[in-house]
Amino acid sequence: MAPPESYLVIGGAGSLGEVVVQQLLARGESKVSIYDALPLAPEQHNRFGGFVQSFVGDLTAADNTFEAALVASEATCIIHCGMVVTPTSQAALYPAGPLPFFTPAQRKAQSDALRDLHRKINTDGMRRVFAAILQGGSTVTQMVYISQADIVFDGSHKPMLREADAQYPAKIWDDMLEPALLGERMVLSFNGVESLRTATIRPAAPYGPGRNIANSIRELQAKPGIATLQIGDNTNLVDRTYVDNIAHAAILAADRLSPVHPNHKATVGQAFFISDASPRPLWDFLRDIWSSVSSLPRGIPTHISKTPIYMAAGFVDMINNVRGKKTNAFKRMQFLCATRTYDISLAQSVLGYAPIVSYEEGIHKTAEWWLQQQLKLCQSRRVEPVQPPLYDPEENMYISEKSPFF
Repeated sequence: MAPPESYLVIGGAGSLGEVVVQQLLARGESKVSIYDALPLAPEQHNRFGGFVQSFVGDLTAADNTFEAALVASEATCIIHCGMVVTPTSQAALYPAGPLPFFTPAQRKAQSDALRDLHRKINTDGMRRVFAAILQGGSTVTQMVYISQADIVFDGSHKPMLREADAQYPAKIWDDMLEPALLGERMVLSFNGVESLRTATIRPAAPYGPGRNIANSIRELQAKPGIATLQIGDNTNLVDRTYVDNIAHAAILAADRLSPVHPNHKATVGQAFFISDASPRPLWDFLRDIWSSVSSLPRGIPTHISKTPIYMAAGFVDMINNVRGKKTNAFKRMQFLCATRTYDISLAQSVLGYAPIVSYEEGIHKTAEWWLQQQLKLCQSRRVEPVQPPLYDPEENMYISEKSPFF
């Protein structure tokens, strides 16, 4: 029997990483460590802080925090979440107060900064990870990287795409997907180097508690009519993956990277598509979220023809390109209106993967998280009522005569 693994979860303080940590602890793992850019939130520390080692550092900085964490944790298996926690994402996951509203320009700036950060994490930071692993004295023998399924999107419909048919596009379709593409390619390229074993998980359209869904719900609260909008006839299906299912698949892959596992050879060097196994029309997602949060019935859809939207998006791109400000509005519309579903049979047969949370349950859990956070905020701001003085019959004997209602 193989000795128990010692796990180091990179990005373990984020919305995905904390679920990986929780699932590892829930199945009895006693050696679990976290490396992330920020300390654990108080809620996370209360939940599992006493059972894990937490290391704080910047993967892209010229220091030795990661190398020290690798030695101190005695890690044999790394699960890399592909991202790190930021002040904004931590505040959205565990808000200490009402989140500020940002203008579209501010949201765009935040999105660009997050993309650039994750690009550095998955390039410079990833090179540092492998340098630390491959230097003498490291105990790491296996690594699972959590990527994204849509990194292979090339602008065309992809119904039930299989791993064998998926090719990396000549140019990434969406800049926000580029960090995951760069990270995946590097992780798979190191498989077999000095006996290191690697694999990647490709979840389709991840969702669950966190910054992105919080922003979407707040927009829906301000403008509920957004939930009814749709471009086209809403027949293009997409797969989605709840965060618990992503963590589950990553741990299954880590188990099968062990040389003693019967599916070891089929796992090493492989990328696996996963999802909730419940393809839905793209525009139904926000409606399902809003209906679950508000307890209101889904409204009647407002159809917008694709043709004028495509023309407007192309015109916007043309004008901005002339001005020297490149935009990808047309490509974004193609992405939204395409079918993007994935065949998960390889993950099922090799990893033994099956969703542990259904799409319906994932929607409910996401809405429940949001409502619980709002309740906590309301309770934290509640002012205790002022207690009235005790009744004195002598002092109040003529109260009825003084009353304006007498």
